Order: sequence, then structure tokens, then C-alpha cells
Amino acid sequence: MMTNGEIAKMLAMTADLLEIKGENPFKVRAYRNAARIVENSSKDFDKLVKEGFDLTRLPGIGKDLSEYIKEIVNTGKFHKLEELKKEIPQGLVDMLSIEGLGPKRVKQIYDAFGVTSLEELKKYAQSGELDKLPGFGPKLIEKILKGIKQLKKAGIRFLWAEVEDIAEDLREYLLKFEGVEIVEIAGSYRRKKETVGDLDILVVAKDYPKVSEYFIKYPEVKEVHSAGLTRSTVFLQNGLQVDLRAVSHESYGAALHYFTGSKAHNIEIRKIAISLGMKVNEYGVYKDDKKIAGESEEEVYKAVGLCYIEPELRENRGEIEACRENRLPKLIKREDLRGDLHIHSNYSDGANTIEEIAKKAIELGYEYIAITDHSKRLKVANGMDEKKILRQFEEIDRLNEKFKGKIYIFKGCEVDILEDGSLDYDEEILEKCEIVNAAIHYKFDLPRELQTKRVIKAINNPFVTTISHPTGRILHKREEMSLDFELIFSEAVKNGVFLEINSQPDRLDLNDVLIKQAIEKGVKLVINSDAHNLKSLNFVKYGINQARRGWCEKKNVINTLSLKELKGMLRE
Repeated sequence: MMTNGEIAKMLAMTADLLEIKGENPFKVRAYRNAARIVENSSKDFDKLVKEGFDLTRLPGIGKDLSEYIKEIVNTGKFHKLEELKKEIPQGLVDMLSIEGLGPKRVKQIYDAFGVTSLEELKKYAQSGELDKLPGFGPKLIEKILKGIKQLKKAGIRFLWAEVEDIAEDLREYLLKFEGVEIVEIAGSYRRKKETVGDLDILVVAKDYPKVSEYFIKYPEVKEVHSAGLTRSTVFLQNGLQVDLRAVSHESYGAALHYFTGSKAHNIEIRKIAISLGMKVNEYGVYKDDKKIAGESEEEVYKAVGLCYIEPELRENRGEIEACRENRLPKLIKREDLRGDLHIHSNYSDGANTIEEIAKKAIELGYEYIAITDHSKRLKVANGMDEKKILRQFEEIDRLNEKFKGKIYIFKGCEVDILEDGSLDYDEEILEKCEIVNAAIHYKFDLPRELQTKRVIKAINNPFVTTISHPTGRILHKREEMSLDFELIFSEAVKNGVFLEINSQPDRLDLNDVLIKQAIEKGVKLVINSDAHNLKSLNFVKYGINQARRGWCEKKNVINTLSLKELKGMLRE
């Protein structure tokens, strides 16, 4: 799903790169106007395109712009922008993110010095060469040098799970300081995004300067970027940027809302406020210059006529309309899960015995688990042949007798989907499995049509229970496979096959947008740990984060069912 903001961003970037290239000013202006029209429109262009609406009926949308928007919505890309990115050095694109450097100034620098990287820009800024250009005074040079430094660090994104421990440790560290009353981590961390660029920490304290002194002495701090009266910025040993901001009690809710984001969500809230004759900022909600709300987030939302919206939903994906229509989801919680249906034992590439796993699952309060070791093709993961899996099933039978009344262990497998869509086990083995998780582990680059057919053939196999890590992505390492999810969702519903939300921190697969779409199509989901040791059984919390961002409720997830209910569903 593409938001209006995302569509507008692509069009605006196209305008910027055209300007750097020195294109006709009228063409540049046309793209800027197009971006402005989309950004400021009350219409949801993604929805309109998918409904087949004629966009040219809208004010300011001509035939060309209509086709551009359709391309962006349907493919997530814009061919003209992609072509420009190939023509224009990436360093010039990066420079656009520096405060004070718009396309005109970037072009000015490029024309004068041929600069194509941040390192070259830094050299010219430090040498005094940039000062010779018209309009490049000391203040702008200072901004440029500061921007280069921040931009280099801002390019690093961390998995949410990678920053969790340090974020919570920072929270505890700050709360220990005398006079600190409230510490809250905002931004993408609070919204539980799968990756985090930096940490925004809000603090309510009696003496902020002293708190700032204490903050910059945090043991993991590598570099202090600034330590001001209301904001301090440090970089940690791992390169993570952390911003600490002083907030007053009376503005705490407004600041928390503002710094939690997302930007797209906040823009919509501000638009609503303006339509009501009010304004919203990080200090509060104001009517005729009188502050009427700001102490809590609930106050902020109530002031603009809305209910409280959970942080994970604040992406401008329909949450405001859902709030108005009283249909916001009651988001799933960790305690709703009653089992885990994707776990690996030491029969394949897991670290623990089935008995050890079962005991740990009992500690976690589960009613059931499924042992789903890899099928024979995955020799790198010690995949199991037919004899080995039958021995495992005999052991599971014995353990089910031993743990009767405490936990039930489903006999399962994670079977490879082969290139032609057939499965890595014959029917003789598959019919003995109670849970069959089908997954792709190779040939991730097949064309969209062939890859979709491959998955759909597996979905149509009568023995398949679940499609595991459906897009095959690994964050920062491997892109999602090209798949037609409209067809996949339809076939999954028709065949009663579940789609997995894989909780491995570097997978989180399905992503949040696809989760929401799957729910809207009536697909049933399952949140699994894909655990390979006892510690990683706890990874389901990351899958829960992802599910909540995808508007997931308890009723959408099959492993929130009791053992009796789940067995009944599997028989069906």
C-alpha cells in the first residue's frame, strides 16, 4: 500500500533530480505541482487506483500524472525516477538530505567543483572553497559539515530487536537519576517498526541540564554530538544515534505524540486541527493562541475529535478513518498466544531436544507446540530423510504420553517447496504430519509469474497447513521475492491454508502492509518463533509487534485458539 505522502515523495524527488540535471524548469515545476497535489489531497490515491477510478476526473490530475500515479501504486517504483538515479551520482542524491542544500545549491556545487560524494563535499567545505560560491556563508557551511556528519550516521538502520536491550537499559539508567519523573522512548522504536534509525527519548525532570550531564556519561556513549539546554545528542559504540529531549508535564502528551510519529500520521492530525480552527505542535493543541490540550496523548486526540490510536497504527493507513467509524482493531497481545507451530529440534538444525523444548514451552504457558524440522533437500540444515522423521514421530508419541495434560506436541515438518511447486516429501510422510509448514529456501529470483505459480501449487497441496516466511526476505540481506499476493491470498482462503508471521528478528515475514491486506482478504495467520534454541522461543514478541502494526487481532491468528479448537480447525 502506498500512502499519498510516499507517492508525493517519489514525484518530488524526480523534480529535485531533474533540477540537478538542469532540465527544463517547466518540467521540474510540473513534477513539483504534481507532488503538491497528491500530498495535499484528501483522496486516498492507492485506494482509488485499486478501485479503477479515473484519476483525471480529479482537479489538477492530467493523463500523464494519472499514469505516473498508477505506476507508483501498482509497482512501488517510478521508472523515470529510477532512470534519473542511474544518471545522477548517489552522492548528489544524498546531499539533498542536508539541511540548507536544495537541488539548486547541489547543482551549484556540482557545476563549480564536480563534487559527487559526501567526502568530496566535506573536503571543499573544510578547505574554504565552498565559501567562494554566491550565498554560501559561514552559517551554511557549518550546517553542511554538521549535516554530512549526521547523514553518515543516519544511514545506519538497526533491527528493532538489536536496539531493544540498549533502549530499555537507557530507560532504566535515566530513571535512576534523582529528579527524573518520566522517561519514554518515542519514534519508530515506540511504533515497533522492524528497523530503527535512531532513538528519540523524552524526559520529564526537575533539572534537565543535570540530567543531560548524566546522560552523556552513559557507558556506551562513544561521541557526544551536542549537550544543550533542552536537547542532547550522542552516538553509541554501535553507531546508534540517541536524542534526549526535555519535556514539561503540561506538554508531555503533545511531545510524545509529535516525536512518536509517523510524519504522515502527524500531518493528517495537523490538517484536522486546522480544519477545526486549531493548531497542533510538540507543545500542545491551541485554539486562538490558547492552549487547550497537551498533557496526555489522549487529550491531544480528543481535542481534534478522535479516540486514542495505538502507536503501532500511526502510519496514515486508514487509522484515522477507522477511529471515526469506531472500527479500530483490538490489537493482539503476547498473552493471547497459546502455542507455537514452527520449532526446530536437534533432529535437524536446532540446539535442543524435543523434551527440552516441551519443558520450556510449558514454562511459557503454552498448551501446544509443533516440532517442524527441515525436510531432506536442506542438507545444509541437516534436513531429515523419511526414516529419521518417522523415528522423530515415535519419540513425539512417547513424549505426548509423558506430558499428557501439560502440553501437546504436534508432529510436523518444514517441507521445502521445490522449484516446480511440488514438495520435498512424498504423500506417505506428509499424511503422517499434523502440521506441514511449506517454505521456499532456494531460487528466490524466479520471475513473478513463475514464483507465484510455485507458491500457489504448494497452497493447493491438500497436506499443506501453512506457508512459512512467505516472501523469503532477510532484512538487510535479501529482498522479498516477487509475488502476486492478490492471487496468493485468494488461494489461501479457498484452501484453508494459513500464512505465517515469522518472528525471527531479521525476517518479520510477512511485513506489516501484507498482514493488513491478508486480514482484509480473510486470510488466517499464525505467529511462529521459527525457534532453533530455547532462547529464541521468546522471539514471538517480535512477531506480535509486526502483527500489531498490521492491524492484527486475536481472532485473525490461529495459534490463539485452544488445543481443542485448533485440532478441530486442522481436521476441517
